[in-house]
Amino acid sequence: MTYQQPPAAPKRAPFAFRLALAVWVIAEAAAFFGLAYLIGFFYTVLIFAGTTALGVVLVQYAGRKSFRAARDYLNSGGDPSRELPNGYALAGAACLIVPGFVTDFVGLLLLFPPTRLLFRGLGRWLAASAPVMRFGGGDIIDGDVIDERSADDRRTGERGFDADAPVKHGDTKNGPRSIDPGP
Repeated sequence: MTYQQPPAAPKRAPFAFRLALAVWVIAEAAAFFGLAYLIGFFYTVLIFAGTTALGVVLVQYAGRKSFRAARDYLNSGGDPSRELPNGYALAGAACLIVPGFVTDFVGLLLLFPPTRLLFRGLGRWLAASAPVMRFGGGDIIDGDVIDERSADDRRTGERGFDADAPVKHGDTKNGPRSIDPGP
């Protein structure tokens, strides 16, 4: 009989992250119950659903606008390592979708340009303190590329069919078959 070791326990999140998560959950609960006490449960849930719907609409709008601006920025030769426009507005719209009034408040702050300045420094600090991720750079395995195509396939090119050959009706070797036989 072999003895199998139990799986190792997963690593715990850092204490600061767990503390911030606990404070956020308690603040969200306090905001929800406080507002429900002031205006009533039905109206609180109605506001809750309204901010989520507003967030969905704004994510679509801000996402399209951000994608268009990023595409134009990169096509004009912009540096992709710099921050792209409208990222904070998109994050604010996403915060409106997340349930909770504290995240809704943060989302609204991110949506308005004058208050976005509060978050730019925080965003840059988080980006600078994030660990560097490196992809690749591992072991190099030497090998040879073997061409498994036949000589006929190599003659016709990479796509597997001869683009200059006339297409015969019912012949699928030279590309897709036409439904309309033509005149």
